[in-house]
Amino acid sequence: MDPNTIAVSDRKIFHRLVSIDEALDLIAKEGVVKIIGVEEVRIDESLGRILAEDVYAPIDYPPFDRSEVDGYAVSVGSVKGVDDIHPVELKVIGRVSVGEEPKYSVNVGEAIEIDTGAIIPKGADGVVMEEYIDRIDSKRIIVYRSIYPGENISFAGSDIALGELIISKGTKITFIEIGVLSALGINRVKVFKKPRVLVISTGNELIEPGEKLALGKLYDINGYLITSLLKTLNVDVVFHGIVKDDEELLYKILSEQLGSYDIIVTSGGTSAGEKDVVYRVFNRLGKIIVHGLKVKPGKPTVIALSKNGKLLIGLPGFPLSSLTHTLLLLRRIIEKITGVENGNNIIKAFITSKFRKDIGRTWFIPTVISKINGKIYAIPLTVSSGSISVIMKVDGIAIIPENIDVVDEGAIVDVYLIREYNREGIIMGSHDIVLSELIHAMNLHKRVTHISIGSYKGLELIKKGYIDIAPIHIFDPVSSSYNINVIKNDEVLKREAVLVKGYGRRLVLAFRKENPKNIKGVKDIVRDDVRFINRNRGSGTRAYIDFLLNNIAIEMGKSFNELIQGINGYNYEVSTHNAVAAAISQGRADVGICIEYAAIKYKLDYIPLTWENYDFVILRKSIEKPVIRDFITMLKEAKIRSIIQKYNGYKIYEDTGDVICC
Repeated sequence: MDPNTIAVSDRKIFHRLVSIDEALDLIAKEGVVKIIGVEEVRIDESLGRILAEDVYAPIDYPPFDRSEVDGYAVSVGSVKGVDDIHPVELKVIGRVSVGEEPKYSVNVGEAIEIDTGAIIPKGADGVVMEEYIDRIDSKRIIVYRSIYPGENISFAGSDIALGELIISKGTKITFIEIGVLSALGINRVKVFKKPRVLVISTGNELIEPGEKLALGKLYDINGYLITSLLKTLNVDVVFHGIVKDDEELLYKILSEQLGSYDIIVTSGGTSAGEKDVVYRVFNRLGKIIVHGLKVKPGKPTVIALSKNGKLLIGLPGFPLSSLTHTLLLLRRIIEKITGVENGNNIIKAFITSKFRKDIGRTWFIPTVISKINGKIYAIPLTVSSGSISVIMKVDGIAIIPENIDVVDEGAIVDVYLIREYNREGIIMGSHDIVLSELIHAMNLHKRVTHISIGSYKGLELIKKGYIDIAPIHIFDPVSSSYNINVIKNDEVLKREAVLVKGYGRRLVLAFRKENPKNIKGVKDIVRDDVRFINRNRGSGTRAYIDFLLNNIAIEMGKSFNELIQGINGYNYEVSTHNAVAAAISQGRADVGICIEYAAIKYKLDYIPLTWENYDFVILRKSIEKPVIRDFITMLKEAKIRSIIQKYNGYKIYEDTGDVICC
């Protein structure tokens, strides 16, 4: 038995976790992370390939002295001291066109007409531009400007010299390198061979995109995500598709494919559960090198070496874990094999919040990058490993080392960049389905980052100056109003931000069609036979729910805590209106409070409760940013207002787009 494991029934529980660097060292010791070979390809087939040798210029570039302008090649002495008042007449003895060899030499007092790019004739050491010439006839010109030696001439080898190193080994060939190679007459280059990689998704719950989604099933994301990412890394990659959690089936498929691929990558089925079969199959095919990484997320990762020397990598099933491991583990393996040099894509940034972590595990935290006054900040996002929206919106992954337990706000961290952080503004706050469409309709989706993190978290980032706009809908139980008092009662927000009027959303008490529980009002939430679904603490809707329940408690002569302890489902919290409606639709709850639009989308019945205001807190110093000004201005446009009004349960106000506080 492997000394790093103990057997439990038919499972293996691994005790020794390793870091990603340790995992890479263990793989390297097996001798499998190495260049596969070198091949020569035509330059028009080299895009994206990695150069396997230094390339030196076989010729000068330009390969001859050539004119940079249309004009007349002359001896500089012929036009010495010439200007508008003292022009000179020269004799035209011929012409040189592009691509032909000059037939004449130039002497003092003579000129040869020349095209841009044509060879400089003998005797000429400068070119007078056409603009400073008057043509008297076919044989004579008048020149109105003097020139210095070499003016308007590009000399042989002045751009690239014969024998000069032009492209280094390990360079990824782009359209630019291909253009330079062709200009130097090089039509073939040596590149590293591509590794052949097979990608397989595993899981009984997975179905292909396009199929009908049954309850409990999920569309496969990892197979397509990993395959597409690997294609950007100079890999011959094939996506096999989905394989069910069947050990014998997976063993059969991998056994058949091992001879055709250098690496096989699976996702899902990598933990120690009885249904997680990947590690058992890998063990049968060869030997396990790693089972478990000292990271969060993504601990259940399996790396093995087959009996015929092929690398087997089992990635976690959750999309965020799978993505981070593809970027931070698999990418590094691929780059070693393909000869990529200096593939590091890590920057330094100031973290914007303090948090604790457990020592002994490296944390990978999705972040949004914010540039403020020349400094780079990383805003952490708290999401589950199963999140897919975060993949589209994060800029990078902050890497918090295993030996750190407390990360202070303002600490410098390493961030692996997933994409360029070139957005002009950041919008982070309460979730709203309409806002995403508005941002697209305003044509701002490529200029701003928009991520939902909740009203209160958005406000905290505004107060610290890390973001530009925080959409909020926070109910004030004292005044029974939304948002304004939140700003008025906070000295920092009053000083640093303004509140811009947004739009209204109607909250409803939602329940299933035909009302099987005979729900008549909010008070029915406290019934023993009704299961409630609540919103998450810190959300604007939760504040309103607790306000209603507190009134019911007073009416019933109970304390608030006494009342909620008796509510079936009060602690069943979800983070979006759609999640409330979905839980009711699927029978996991009987009643909940959500926006009207969500109730309609999930075909629920409902009782209208109130209109909440969805407004925008904007950092004062951000108002002058063009993209933020555009956002505020366009809230008033008829096109944007019509988009809001087309959604059931939404409405605009006369002062939508106005600053209403403070």
